Order: sequence, then C-alpha cells, then structure tokens
Amino acid sequence: MVEVLPLLVLLLDSCLLSSVLFHEFMRPRPSKKPPPRPTAPDPAAGSRRRKAPRPVLVGVFLAGVITCYGFYVYQSSSLPEGVDLSNTDVSYRYNATARTFDKGVDFTERHIGITKLRKELVQQARGNVLEAAVGTGRNSEFYDLDRIKSLTLLDQSKEMIEVASAKWRETHGQEGNCRLITRSALDPLPAAPGPTDEAEDNGYDTIIATMSLCSTPLPSLFLRNLATGLSYKERSGAQTASAASGDRDDDVPSRIFLLEHGQSHYSWINKLLDRTAPAHAWKHGCWWNRNIGQIAEDSGLEVMEIRRKDFGTTWWLELGLPEMAKGEQRQQWLEGTRQEIVKRRAERAQNEGQTEKELREGDEARRRLEELEKWRREQRDQVKKKS
Repeated sequence: MVEVLPLLVLLLDSCLLSSVLFHEFMRPRPSKKPPPRPTAPDPAAGSRRRKAPRPVLVGVFLAGVITCYGFYVYQSSSLPEGVDLSNTDVSYRYNATARTFDKGVDFTERHIGITKLRKELVQQARGNVLEAAVGTGRNSEFYDLDRIKSLTLLDQSKEMIEVASAKWRETHGQEGNCRLITRSALDPLPAAPGPTDEAEDNGYDTIIATMSLCSTPLPSLFLRNLATGLSYKERSGAQTASAASGDRDDDVPSRIFLLEHGQSHYSWINKLLDRTAPAHAWKHGCWWNRNIGQIAEDSGLEVMEIRRKDFGTTWWLELGLPEMAKGEQRQQWLEGTRQEIVKRRAERAQNEGQTEKELREGDEARRRLEELEKWRREQRDQVKKKS
C-alpha cells in the first residue's frame, strides 16, 4: 500500500492538471463565420471574462504543489529489506548529500513559501546570534549584519559546514564577524564572542534553528541544550558591560526561533507521513512525522508563539527560557540538562538495533560499487568512440 499510495496521488494530480489544461486550451474555437454586428458590451459579461483565468491559475498552482509533494513522497516510499531504524541516529546522512542538498530542495522550498518564512525568521536575529544545525547555510543571505554583533554557525557535519562557509563568502564577502564551527548541537555550545569578565554570561541573544528537529536523535534535549546557550541576566541586577556599551539590549529577552516541519492538522496526512517516515529517514536522514508541538512542550521551555501552515506541517516557534533556568536555580538547571543529555546519548549507543557503523559501512560499499560501475561505463564509451 505504501508503494501504491504515492502513485495514486500522482495519478490524481495528472488528472487535475489535464482537466485544467483542457479547460484553458481546448475550448471550442469561435466560428469562422462573419461576426455579428457589434452591440454594446455587457459589463457583467466583461467582469466574468476577467475573472475566468483565476480558477485556472489556482488549479495549476495546486497541481504543481501536489506534484512536488507526491513525487517527494514517492521517492521516500520504500526501505531496503532488513534495515531497522527504530533506534538509529541517521543524521550522518547529510555528510553524503551536502554537495547536492540545495539542488534537491530549492524548487520545493521556493514554491511552497519556505524560503519566505526563512527570511522572516532570520530577520528576528539581533545581538550575538547562534544558528544551530546550519546545514548548507540556506539562511545566510537573509542575515541583516547591521543588527547583529556576532554570528556563530554550528553543524555536526564537516561537509555541510564547508558548503555553508563557501556560501557565506559568496553572499557577504569575508567571514568577518561570522565563525563556522563543526560540532553537534547536543554537545556543550561554544560561548558567544566577547569579554570573559565574570559579569558577562557570554550567552546568545538569539538562537536560530531551521529544519533541525527532524534529524536530531534527541529533539527535546536538543532544544534544552540550545536554551543553555541563551543569555540571561536579572533585570534588577547591575548593568552588564555589553549593555552599558550598547552592544546588547537587556530589555529584550533572549529567544530561540525555530522553523520546522512535522505532523499535520489532518490525520490522513499524518498516516501517510508515518508510513513513509522510515524510508524517508533512511534516504534523507530526516524524520518528517514528528510532533513538533509535543517536542517543544517536552523540552520544558516557555513557548511564546506557535504558527502553522501547509496543512499544519510547517511550524514556526518562538521559545524562551523556563522559570527554572533563571535566578538561583539556573546553575542547577544547566547541570541537570547536561547530565540528562550525556545519559540519554549513552543509552542510545547501547540500545541501537542497527549501529551507525554498520550503516556507514554499507553506504561506503554501495558508493564504491557505484563509482566502479561509472568507471566501467566510461571505459566502454571510450572503446566505442575509438572503434
């Protein structure tokens, strides 16, 4: 059924697109007989003619969206026999797809509005900014350098960071106040650039993460760990050095902004996502059926705002520090978060059904076979040309 359903979606889309095109281009042509004597135009008729193309354009747009989504689902509909991903971290998949990642998602993101949402989200950044799970740097072009003091781009994939670095230089010139670090966002976060004076907490004013919760093995702890990097100072306490110099606005609380994809408002879409999720994770390193709202709630962070679109599958979230991360309890909360992450990662390492090492070795063997087959084809083509 998993293999048939995407085909049915594509078939339905083809029928819709065909009917739209027929309606637009195959309508009966006017007769070649001499036209009747002109009469005064009917304003109502003219209005109707002007409005006629609107449903056609809407139909074409919907057909395009269904085509993109249906094809994407179809690509993710099958899992290799014997592969169990129930307890496996598949985020390493991005190492292999870094060079071609942008080409695979550009068209879809632009046409369903994700690119526009990225721009809107990143424009919330101010002060010292951290972007976690930066990937290939798809948000780089949207940063307003006049509003930020420093920018730290973080990703666990060296291959992704290399692409992001090249993209930043292409967009903004030299890296300047931007630094790129290869590190998992589940590891202790790097301190924000600045003085190491005890009066400073060296935290970030804004933390950005887009399309990140789908790939991390511990999504709720991922959010908690991001929160440990947020700047926090008691407003009634002494003014910090950065606030006094105007580099940081202590009246504006630090925030985490997320743009994610996950479960829908509708059960039939969620069932489709659930059926294809293992194969999609195997191919792309992404679990696209996660309940983003529940993950945010489980993290214990303060949920300031949630917005959803695209049938509820696209999530915009603004999160803040919980009360327990403030004041006298802050240090205890920080230590508890760190210990919980270490414990959970150790448990996962012990309980994995199929280890990352086995998966990587299998991928490497397949890659080498593909390269060998490509080389053989090139050799055969050269022989044919010479003969």
